Amino acid sequence: MVDHETPGDACSIHSAPEPRNRFLAWLARNRVPLLFALALLLVLPMRDLWSPDEPDFAQCVREMRERGTWLLPYLNGVPYSEKPILFYWLMKASVIAGEAVTGGRGFTFGVSAWALRLPPVLASILFMFGFRRWTARFLQADMGDLAALILASTPIWLWQSQLIQIDMVFAALLAWSWLAWIGGYLLIRDQANPRYPYEERVWFLGAYACMSLAFLAKGPLALVLSGALLLAFLAWEKDFGALRRTLPGWGLLLMAAIIAPWYVAAGIKGGPAYAYQMIVHQNFERALKAWDHIQPFWRYVQYLAGDFFPWSLLLPALGLFLRGTGARRSPLARFLILAAVVPFVLLSCSQSKQGKYLLMIYPFLALLLAALLQPLSVEAVGPTRLRRLGGILAGALAVPGLALASLAFLNAGGPRLQAELLPYLGPLRACAAILLLGALSLLGRMLAGQGRHVVRDTAAAILLAFLVVGTWGFRLLDARKGYRAWTAAVQPLIQGRRVFFWQTIRSGAMVYTAHLMPELHTARELEDLGPEDRLVAMRREWDMNDWGLDRNRFEILLNVPVGGGEALLIRRKTGKETQ
Repeated sequence: MVDHETPGDACSIHSAPEPRNRFLAWLARNRVPLLFALALLLVLPMRDLWSPDEPDFAQCVREMRERGTWLLPYLNGVPYSEKPILFYWLMKASVIAGEAVTGGRGFTFGVSAWALRLPPVLASILFMFGFRRWTARFLQADMGDLAALILASTPIWLWQSQLIQIDMVFAALLAWSWLAWIGGYLLIRDQANPRYPYEERVWFLGAYACMSLAFLAKGPLALVLSGALLLAFLAWEKDFGALRRTLPGWGLLLMAAIIAPWYVAAGIKGGPAYAYQMIVHQNFERALKAWDHIQPFWRYVQYLAGDFFPWSLLLPALGLFLRGTGARRSPLARFLILAAVVPFVLLSCSQSKQGKYLLMIYPFLALLLAALLQPLSVEAVGPTRLRRLGGILAGALAVPGLALASLAFLNAGGPRLQAELLPYLGPLRACAAILLLGALSLLGRMLAGQGRHVVRDTAAAILLAFLVVGTWGFRLLDARKGYRAWTAAVQPLIQGRRVFFWQTIRSGAMVYTAHLMPELHTARELEDLGPEDRLVAMRREWDMNDWGLDRNRFEILLNVPVGGGEALLIRRKTGKETQ
C-alpha cells in the first residue's frame, strides 16, 4: 500500500516557480480540504445553541469569563467535572478573540454560538489538511484526495464538525497522534524515505504531544485506546523491540509536562471530591457501570452503518479486498485496520455508547477505502467491478433521495407528518433533488466507464445536501431548537427575582438571562419558595407523578417550546390563592 511521494529536488537547475504559480499549485493540491472548510464556515453562523450539550458549554464559558478564571469550568456556580479543561480553553479563547474582532456584536454576556462553535470547526478543517498531506506522504500521492473526499462526506464527521461538543477536537487530536506515530514507525523500519535527518523523532514527539492534548480534552480514554492500539500493532508485527526506537522516555516526559500541571492545579483548587468526580467517576465508573446512553454490545454495528453511510456499504468489499490482495500484510495496512477495529471493540465493551464516540476510527476507514477505490480513479478496473461499486453508491444516494422526494413532493406519511414538515418542504425538496441527481450522475459514469469520478460525485452530492440542511434547514429549525424566544419571554418576568430550577439544570434556560438557577430536587425544597421567587422546569419533568407534589399550589406563568421540549416558568401560590 505504500508508494512514497518523492520530495522536490533542492538542487533543481530550474528557477523557482513564481509566487502566483506556487499559490495556484497549493490551491490545486488542497482543493478538497478547502471546499470542506468552505462548507463548514458557511454553516458556522446559521444557528444558535441547541440542546442538550451546547448550552452547557456556553454557560461554562460564560461563568469562566465572569469569574476571570482559566483553571476550572463552572456550571450554575459549581465546578464542572464532566471533562478536562482543553475544550473550555479553546472555547474561551475563541469567544475572547471573536468579541474583540466584532466589537461584541452578536455576543450576549460574553458568549456567541458561532465563536463557541469555532474550535471543533477549526479542528476538523486543520485535521483534513494534515490528513490529505499525510496520505500523500506515506501512501500514494493520488490517494490523498480520495481519502479526504470520503472523510469529508462521512455524515457523523460532518455533523460533529459543526457541533459544540468535545468529540471532534478529541478525535482529531487522537487520530493525528496515531497517524504521526505510524509515520515515525515507517521511517525507522525503512518503509518510507526520510526527508531530513531524524525526521522520525519529529513524528514520534508530535504523536505524544497530540495524545497528551487528547487526554486534556477527554481524559484517560486517550491513553487507553492508544496503548491498546500500539500494543496490538506491535504484537501483530512481532516487533516489540521497535519500542526502544519510538522515544518512549521522552514521550512520557512530554506527556507528563502537558497533562500533569492542570490536573494537579485543578485537583488542589477543586478539592478531593472534584478530582474523584473528574478522574474516577467520569472515566472508570462511567465505562464499567454507565448511568446514561446504555446500549447493547452490538449497537456500534448499527451506528457504524448509519454514521459512515454510504461508504459503510463498501465495507464487505473492503474486507474481501484486504484478504484477496494480501494488502493486510503491509505494516501500514495492519495499523490502519487495527486503528479502526481496536477502538470499535474496546468501546463496545462499555455500556455507554454513542455514535460520536467512534469518531476517531473514520479517518482510518477512509484510508482503507481509498486503497480499495484508488483503481477506479485511474480507471484500472473492469466494467463489472465498476458497475458493482458504482451501483452500490448510486443506490445509496437514490434510496434516501426517493424517500425525501415522497415526503416533499407526494405528501407521503399522512396529514400529521405533512403538517410537521410543511415549514421545511423547501430544504427537503432541494436535498431530494441533489441526491437523485447524484445517483443519476453515478449511473451515467458507470455507463460511460468513467470510474475516476465515482468518489467525487458521491462526496459532492452528500456535501451539497449537508450545505442545504446546514444553512437553509438550520435557519428554519433554529426558532424551535434555540433559546432566544424563551429568553425574550422570560427575562421581564424574572428580573430582580430569585430563580430556581426543578431537577437537573438545562443550561439554555439561563445562558442568556444573566441568572444562575440553583437546582431544587424535592417537594420540601419547593415549600421554601417565596411568593416572589420563580421556578423554571421542563414540562416533562414537572408533569412526572412521582415527586409528591401538589401542583394545585403552583401556577404556570409561561410556557415556551425550546430544544425539542417545553420550558415552564412557575410561581408558588400564596395561602389565600390556594384556598
